[in-house]
Amino acid sequence: MMLVYYTALVLGYTLNDEKLSATFWMKSYDQCLEAMTHLEDMYDYLADYVVEDNRMFMWCEKSDVPSNTITKPRMRPNS
Repeated sequence: MMLVYYTALVLGYTLNDEKLSATFWMKSYDQCLEAMTHLEDMYDYLADYVVEDNRMFMWCEKSDVPSNTITKPRMRPNS
């Protein structure tokens, strides 16, 4: 069993010269990466119609807080 940590999906952008961010807490880093793929349409919309200077970023940031989700290690072939 492997312990996983809560991970923040952070969306950062600039609007009217003000730096803004939205944070969505996920149960694991893997869940955060998966959520990023589902948010691509929203990211594209914001980049095209809201963000003024093309400075928009989306990233996953692990916390030090253990999640209540525990994962089993995956078996590797030929191991």
